[in-house]
Amino acid sequence: MKTLRKLRLSLALLLSVALFTIWTPAVFGESAEQIKEVRQLLEQYHLSKPNDDDLSATEIDKMVESLHDPYTEYFDEEQWKTFNSALEQTFVGVGIVMSEEKGTVYVEDVIPGSPAETAGVQPGDALVSADAKSFKGKSIADIQNAIRGEAGSIVALSVFRSGKTLTFNIPRKSLQIPIVTTRLLGNGVGYLALSGFTSDAGSQVKRQLAELEQSGLTSLVLDLRNNGGGYVNTAQEIASLFVKDGVLAHMRDRDGNDHPLEVKGDTKSYPVVILVNGNSASASELLAGALQDYGVAKLVGTKTFGKGVVQSIIPVQSGGMLKVTIQEYFTPLDHKVNKIGLMPDVVLEGVAEQLIGAYRLAGGQRVTLTSGKGVLTVNGVRIAQTGVAWQDKTVWYVNLKLAASIAGAKLTYDTKNHAYSLVKGTQTHTIKTNDYHLKINEGKSNIDVRLLAKWYSGLTFSSSGETLKLSAAK
Repeated sequence: MKTLRKLRLSLALLLSVALFTIWTPAVFGESAEQIKEVRQLLEQYHLSKPNDDDLSATEIDKMVESLHDPYTEYFDEEQWKTFNSALEQTFVGVGIVMSEEKGTVYVEDVIPGSPAETAGVQPGDALVSADAKSFKGKSIADIQNAIRGEAGSIVALSVFRSGKTLTFNIPRKSLQIPIVTTRLLGNGVGYLALSGFTSDAGSQVKRQLAELEQSGLTSLVLDLRNNGGGYVNTAQEIASLFVKDGVLAHMRDRDGNDHPLEVKGDTKSYPVVILVNGNSASASELLAGALQDYGVAKLVGTKTFGKGVVQSIIPVQSGGMLKVTIQEYFTPLDHKVNKIGLMPDVVLEGVAEQLIGAYRLAGGQRVTLTSGKGVLTVNGVRIAQTGVAWQDKTVWYVNLKLAASIAGAKLTYDTKNHAYSLVKGTQTHTIKTNDYHLKINEGKSNIDVRLLAKWYSGLTFSSSGETLKLSAAK
């Protein structure tokens, strides 16, 4: 067991099954030696301290299931490759991000440098078919499966754009989802979205944050929404950009011993706002919890996932890899995260509303929203939120909650009088639910943009074809 002890903690992982669900079928044909070794490793390292009686199953998958721990898994070689690809956010495809609106699936974004970008596919293209097989009635998952395939193979992808059907012969290749994306939102507010704590995410964040600072950054919105986690040391590396001397978290082992994860780095002179949601998990919670505790950042969004346990990857000498829960972590101020999550300082629902709220909290003023053909942008940031604006004949309507957010107003509802009120400073505008300026679409209230422009002098809108542009200062 000395050899195994040396091999322990080859990788420290914090990965949420909420985002990276890996299909791992039962392992067949495992040897008696593998079963014995996995049992020994679980007994030696698992947080719950299982014994022979607890691990009485004679199959590896049954043994792991008996722990009632969704994060402890055994991988054979192929399963490990799949898991590792998910962790590093790599896949074989053409490089497009999709969204659905009114039954049509559109290209929401195109990964820079991907075969799709080289071929000429553009955001807003409606997806028609792959290899002459129609996408009509197909879900995004169905279309993803149709487009993906072996690296090097060709897919004939057809899209509808500006009244014409265009077909591109696109080679599939191994791609990595962009880990870090940045831009300036206005008023010196920088935006940095981190999609995963991959092995190189720390260096990417450091480099791109420095570029934002050189471009005039005066405050930062760090977007960790839908970030399911990754490597602990990556979270530690990123935390060192904001914390001069402290701990990322308190790691407690199965004997209750505390192993503080130290952080030594630097501080920033500007305010930081972190966006989180129910899919912000694991390493995301590790980083967000630390920056919240140290007063470095305010959290905006919804309560996080609540994965506060740490896994190690242990090579099984007789074959395979074991991902096993070894520790539970607590924030620097000793707040429990596991099965609880982090509560934001400002609770906001809605993807666009959250970004607008974080931008304004960071000091931003003017918000510009563009909606059309399955693509929604807020100050240039593409957002996966459809149905927020729609046209009835010649009149445009926008989601009422989003409209209030853009205008910088607080939305309330009077159940007695069946009326909504938008309150901004000393200004209050009220509209009853039966007013013709208000319409229900997909179960949500939407307001006539003409009325919004009448109410708020700084709010403007324009439209072209199927696209609406709406802009307003706080």
